[in-house]
Amino acid sequence: MRIIGQTEIANIFGVSARTITEWQAAGMPVAVQGGPGVPGEYDSAACIRWQLEREVRKIQGESPKDRLARLQGDDLEMKLAHQRGKLIDTAAVEPAMRAAIVSARERIRSEPARIATLLEGLDRADRETRLRELFDEVLGKLAHWQQVGTDGDQEAHGRPV
Repeated sequence: MRIIGQTEIANIFGVSARTITEWQAAGMPVAVQGGPGVPGEYDSAACIRWQLEREVRKIQGESPKDRLARLQGDDLEMKLAHQRGKLIDTAAVEPAMRAAIVSARERIRSEPARIATLLEGLDRADRETRLRELFDEVLGKLAHWQQVGTDGDQEAHGRPV
């Protein structure tokens, strides 16, 4: 429905004509721009849709001030987590984790010949037990990666893995 004049569209929204001028500057659609002594025309459905979308954006959106406050809060949370030992630098963890994975990989790769010899003559249950022990040992090394020594081949308590 076409509405003629700012006063009429303002009455639909229950606001002043000055508010309509401000809304137009903010992007409210005008079907036909008025001028001195000539009232503008508004498509009421388009204006209502614009106002609804504007209000939804206010609720869902984030103002620059809100964004700054959120980012400052996130930064503070990160600093507190770091101080409490809940957050650590990846550069501090990565070398030890890499050493544990390399050590486990090398252990697995070095075992087939030894295991083939150990498994000769054993029944199926004994073979499965021996293999499970090896797998558990390697998985244990990965699970306790923090305890791998600097050379990557010994656990912290010195037992070869």
